[in-house]
Amino acid sequence: MQPLSDSSLVALSAVRLATESDIPAIQRLINANLDKVLPRTDEEIRELLPTWWVAVEEGEIVGTCCLEVYSRKIAELRSLVVSETARGKGYGAALVKVATQTAEALNIRQVLVVTSTPEFFEGLGFGTALDEKYALFWHGSGSVRAHRDSNS
Repeated sequence: MQPLSDSSLVALSAVRLATESDIPAIQRLINANLDKVLPRTDEEIRELLPTWWVAVEEGEIVGTCCLEVYSRKIAELRSLVVSETARGKGYGAALVKVATQTAEALNIRQVLVVTSTPEFFEGLGFGTALDEKYALFWHGSGSVRAHRDSNS
């Protein structure tokens, strides 16, 4: 992982574990960004609270993300959202840092992220696995669609 900028170091101190009382604010952030992240139910968030974080600025939740652990090998960084007014202040990088530090503490070997902003994550040390060029998704209808890596 790349070193954090000064603003990200300040933002890191604003990150804490989410609590049940944070769920409405988390939902507001997610729902305001459904063009970038998948919707989550209150129950999904509640189940992931041990690895769900929020970034707080002046008493207001301005960012969120979670780490969903699938096995000792892999976890997924999910629902990374920073409010428009707080973007560019390092909250996103700070949330990713806390999530990856948690993965390391749990001895998880890889953290994956599905994103529309790969350059953000690449700047934080993420990259494709084994020169992977495709991400394949099953959409439940029996069809499989491929998403070609734009770097190829």
